[in-house]
Amino acid sequence: MLGQKETDFREIARHAGTVLSYRPGDAVFREGEPATAMFVLLSGQVAISAHGHEIELIGPGQALGILSLLDGEPRSSTATATEPSQAAMLEPRRFRFMVEEQPHFVWYVMGELAHRLRMTNAAL
Repeated sequence: MLGQKETDFREIARHAGTVLSYRPGDAVFREGEPATAMFVLLSGQVAISAHGHEIELIGPGQALGILSLLDGEPRSSTATATEPSQAAMLEPRRFRFMVEEQPHFVWYVMGELAHRLRMTNAAL
């Protein structure tokens, strides 16, 4: 990733955001909903699906919900917990703070977006 040291943002996100717990089958967010936050998965596993097709499984340390937070468009996918999970929710104000104040966070976000794009392309 362009020579950037990979940083685990789970603890930073845990302290910067609001920690939410999910049971298997709980939706973190649904396709078509307005975006109110992005999430960093702290533990567990979340399935990402669009138009009823699973695209990928997200594990601890990965982020979800970034795209809609950035562009203000409705959610383009559904995120559903597949096992007991915890995620740190970063609302727009906290997200902006992280971008402006945390070294390497922008690289983390761009890496997550690139990964998601590649996974979506592979699922097509």
